[in-house]
Amino acid sequence: MTLRRSLKRLATAASAAVLGLSLGTAHLAAEEFDRLRDLVEPVTAAKPFKIGVTLVHLQDDFWKGIAYGIADEAEKAGVEVVQISVAGAYGNVREQFAQLETLKTLGVDVAVVGAAAFDGYNPILRSLKDAGIMVVAAGIPVNSEHVDFGVTQDDSAIGVSLAEVVCSAKGDGDALAVTIPGPAGAEWARLRHVGFVETAKGCGVSVVEGTVGGSIGLEHGVSQGSDLLLKNPDADFVFTPVIPLGMGAVQAARQVGSEAKVVSSALVREAIPMIEDGRLVAVVSEPGIVMGRLIVQYAIRKLEGQEMPNLVTGGLYPNVIVPNTLITPENAQTYPYDLWEIPPKSWSIEALQ
Repeated sequence: MTLRRSLKRLATAASAAVLGLSLGTAHLAAEEFDRLRDLVEPVTAAKPFKIGVTLVHLQDDFWKGIAYGIADEAEKAGVEVVQISVAGAYGNVREQFAQLETLKTLGVDVAVVGAAAFDGYNPILRSLKDAGIMVVAAGIPVNSEHVDFGVTQDDSAIGVSLAEVVCSAKGDGDALAVTIPGPAGAEWARLRHVGFVETAKGCGVSVVEGTVGGSIGLEHGVSQGSDLLLKNPDADFVFTPVIPLGMGAVQAARQVGSEAKVVSSALVREAIPMIEDGRLVAVVSEPGIVMGRLIVQYAIRKLEGQEMPNLVTGGLYPNVIVPNTLITPENAQTYPYDLWEIPPKSWSIEALQ
């Protein structure tokens, strides 16, 4: 069977390779427990407290979802969200340090940080801890021992699962994948890229790695994708660590006349039609709304000395690992995007900034 023919069977094979969800659960959106992915029972705060947030950016629905999840769950649980700030881009650490200092002056009990870089945060987070403030890492890892817990996902597993899609489609034949690694200094992107490359090479896929660096925007996906596909016209797949780059790679393939299929991670509304028609052959979900809700729920439990179920230890700090789902053309119409992934169009963060 040729690689092109095997791609037609990909949706069936890939839909079985999910990281924590069967399709049957997609219809449980109305269930109260389901908003937390069954990881913890919801509680309300016995005593109101203040939570402040700084996130790296709001350029995609992952980070918007985290912001919305925090705000909505806080309202449900009797918690006050004092402020949600945005650093603006990966690498904008000074801006984020200033925002964390502001949260300290506002007297928050909990500071949530979606870090703009992996390294460099130890001094500022230590100062928050010295001030008696709980520190929570949101969405991605940060290299600091002064974090009470994180709510995140397994970035290495995301890369592995996307490589397994490529390996399944390849079958016994040959395949060539090119990669757009993502921005420098973003540990989540590095972990996904390494997971993809090592797994793909392990099943016999040839891999041409693109240059680390640049933005995570669609434009960079178009430019780097076009360059890689022109230099490697026989490429069968393009890997990107995040969906704006993935959508850019889809556009690049069309522009240069390539039949390469794109695998990527995270969801935005604009990507759903691309999944349904197979231009994006597989995308790993990143349930930001769930992560935001869990940040509030676990902060309550931590402050009140309650049980902290499903907390994974062994790294710099304990983590709640939120399960991901592999979205393919087969299950793209049944996945509950609005519950777990994509905030309401009508919701605005302006009131919280």
